[in-house]
Amino acid sequence: MTSSTTTSTQTIEAEIRSCLTERFGVDSSSLESGVTFEGLELDSLALVELSDVLQESIGVTIADDDLNAEQTIGEAAALLLAKVHETEPTEQRS
Repeated sequence: MTSSTTTSTQTIEAEIRSCLTERFGVDSSSLESGVTFEGLELDSLALVELSDVLQESIGVTIADDDLNAEQTIGEAAALLLAKVHETEPTEQRS
Protein backbone atom coordinates (compact mmCIF):
# COMPACT_ATOMS: atom_id res chain seq x y z
CA MET A 1 0.00 0.00 0.00
CA THR A 2 2.93 2.38 0.42
CA SER A 3 3.67 2.67 -3.31
CA SER A 4 2.86 6.26 -4.23
CA THR A 5 1.98 5.41 -7.81
CA THR A 6 -0.99 3.33 -6.69
CA THR A 7 -1.99 5.09 -3.48
CA SER A 8 -5.01 7.33 -3.81
CA THR A 9 -7.83 8.52 -1.61
CA GLN A 10 -9.96 5.72 -3.05
CA THR A 11 -7.43 3.01 -2.16
CA ILE A 12 -7.10 4.36 1.37
CA GLU A 13 -10.89 4.58 1.71
CA ALA A 14 -11.08 0.96 0.60
CA GLU A 15 -8.51 0.01 3.25
CA ILE A 16 -10.49 1.88 5.93
CA ARG A 17 -13.70 0.15 4.83
CA SER A 18 -11.99 -3.22 4.86
CA CYS A 19 -10.68 -2.66 8.40
CA LEU A 20 -14.09 -1.49 9.60
CA THR A 21 -15.91 -4.52 8.22
CA GLU A 22 -13.33 -7.17 9.07
CA ARG A 23 -12.06 -5.88 12.40
CA PHE A 24 -15.08 -4.09 13.83
CA GLY A 25 -17.97 -5.92 12.16
CA VAL A 26 -19.43 -2.77 10.60
CA ASP A 27 -22.02 -3.48 7.90
CA SER A 28 -20.42 -2.62 4.56
CA SER A 29 -23.65 -1.04 3.28
CA SER A 30 -23.25 1.76 5.86
CA LEU A 31 -19.72 2.68 4.76
CA GLU A 32 -20.14 5.70 2.51
CA SER A 33 -17.46 8.39 2.25
CA GLY A 34 -19.63 10.88 4.13
CA VAL A 35 -20.40 8.73 7.18
CA THR A 36 -18.63 9.76 10.39
CA PHE A 37 -16.92 7.37 12.76
CA GLU A 38 -19.41 8.54 15.38
CA GLY A 39 -22.22 7.57 13.02
CA LEU A 40 -20.67 4.10 12.91
CA GLU A 41 -20.70 4.08 16.72
CA LEU A 42 -16.92 3.81 17.04
CA ASP A 43 -15.62 5.04 20.37
CA SER A 44 -12.20 6.55 21.04
CA LEU A 45 -10.67 3.17 21.89
CA ALA A 46 -11.90 1.73 18.59
CA LEU A 47 -10.41 4.71 16.75
CA VAL A 48 -7.03 4.11 18.39
CA GLU A 49 -7.22 0.46 17.33
CA LEU A 50 -8.24 1.49 13.81
CA SER A 51 -5.28 3.89 13.70
CA ASP A 52 -2.92 1.08 14.70
CA VAL A 53 -4.28 -1.27 12.04
CA LEU A 54 -4.16 1.39 9.32
CA GLN A 55 -0.68 2.48 10.36
CA GLU A 56 0.52 -1.07 9.79
CA SER A 57 -1.31 -1.60 6.50
CA ILE A 58 -0.60 1.82 4.95
CA GLY A 59 2.90 2.21 6.34
CA VAL A 60 2.65 5.71 7.83
CA THR A 61 2.72 6.99 11.39
CA ILE A 62 -0.75 7.85 12.66
CA ALA A 63 -1.02 9.67 15.98
CA ASP A 64 -3.77 8.56 18.35
CA ASP A 65 -5.57 11.86 17.84
CA ASP A 66 -5.33 11.95 14.02
CA LEU A 67 -8.66 10.16 13.74
CA ASN A 68 -11.68 11.47 15.63
CA ALA A 69 -15.37 10.66 15.90
CA GLU A 70 -16.49 13.68 13.86
CA GLN A 71 -14.38 12.75 10.82
CA THR A 72 -15.90 11.08 7.82
CA ILE A 73 -14.27 8.13 6.12
CA GLY A 74 -13.43 10.44 3.20
CA GLU A 75 -11.80 13.03 5.48
CA ALA A 76 -9.76 10.34 7.21
CA ALA A 77 -8.64 8.95 3.85
CA ALA A 78 -7.54 12.42 2.69
CA LEU A 79 -5.58 12.93 5.92
CA LEU A 80 -3.86 9.57 5.56
CA LEU A 81 -3.08 10.21 1.88
CA ALA A 82 -1.37 13.46 2.90
CA LYS A 83 0.70 11.47 5.39
CA VAL A 84 1.65 8.99 2.65
CA HIS A 85 2.84 11.87 0.45
CA GLU A 86 4.83 13.36 3.36
CA THR A 87 6.80 10.13 3.77
CA GLU A 88 7.55 9.28 0.15
CA PRO A 89 10.76 10.35 -1.58
CA THR A 90 10.40 13.50 -3.70
CA GLU A 91 11.23 11.79 -7.00
CA GLN A 92 8.32 9.34 -6.56
CA ARG A 93 5.69 12.07 -6.17
CA SER A 94 3.49 12.67 -9.15
